[in-house]
Amino acid sequence: MTRADVLGPPLSPVARGASACLLGIVAAAYVVLFYRSQSALAVSDFDAIWTGARALRVGSDPYAVVQSPPWPWRLEYPLPAVLVALPFSFLPLRLARAAFMGVSTALLALGLTRRGWWPLITLAGGPFLFALQSVQWTPLLAAGVLITPLRGLWAVKPTSGLSLFAAYPNRWTVLGAIVLFGLAFLVWPQWPAGWLAAVRVAQHEAAVVRAGGVLLLLALLRWRLPEGRQLATLALVPLSPHLYEALPLALVARSRRELLALTLCGTVGLAVWAVAPRAPGPDHGPIPWLIVLGSAYLPALLVVLRHPARASVRPEPFQPILSPAAPPSAPRP
Repeated sequence: MTRADVLGPPLSPVARGASACLLGIVAAAYVVLFYRSQSALAVSDFDAIWTGARALRVGSDPYAVVQSPPWPWRLEYPLPAVLVALPFSFLPLRLARAAFMGVSTALLALGLTRRGWWPLITLAGGPFLFALQSVQWTPLLAAGVLITPLRGLWAVKPTSGLSLFAAYPNRWTVLGAIVLFGLAFLVWPQWPAGWLAAVRVAQHEAAVVRAGGVLLLLALLRWRLPEGRQLATLALVPLSPHLYEALPLALVARSRRELLALTLCGTVGLAVWAVAPRAPGPDHGPIPWLIVLGSAYLPALLVVLRHPARASVRPEPFQPILSPAAPPSAPRP
């Protein structure tokens, strides 16, 4: 069996680029329209980073300008995230949100089409739509799995980045982290104090200490596979209990059927989240976590456990696994 048999013929770079740009524009327009329909007091996850970037441009402490209250949270990202967001800080907030998600979506779409059109199913799922509405980093982080040089950006969100690095270790990740953290210390040497103070009061917990989360450690049974390491590590790092955190788990799928199942489950999860009661506070009580567990994490675990424990070569995302134990098929008489 050749590479073309497994992955299919390569797509036209022009078609991939055009579709990625179109999807990026659609995503940006969606973000603009979504926040136009929200209260003027609505805050996205990107707002604190944008505010910190604008403060950094004028020589102010980015962590001092984002305090809770009046903000619902503090600036919980390391300074490299603020540096990456600097170009967007020259735009008004409503356009900065849209531009950030437009670029992230375009890069993710470009990566998804490396092996065919069908991985774009990812963009129809609840986790991606939740990431759009929240203006989150996860689409850009997932794009790094598919476009290797982008893996250097995993340093902007070390928790999610660690789970992806465990699955797909690469020198680009290490080099990118060194460059970004080096620049951060050059620009604002005292930034770790503000970041650690914000992280210390964040209400994030690892999945393994939440209800049912310990089941995700069953992914260790597939530790030799990237998806097994990704899911097991994701269960051990502190994350917010929201559906956008599950977007990179679309990459555990190795067939169109598996991706369709994960996408459908995630979309059901988003629909349930929209009508479910939520408690006040950043984590909204236990219900959001149970929704994420049932609609994203556990379906991803079932998909991971379906895969053979070993592969003949290190498989890439969306690539079928060829088991080394499978004997070659005999020719027909």
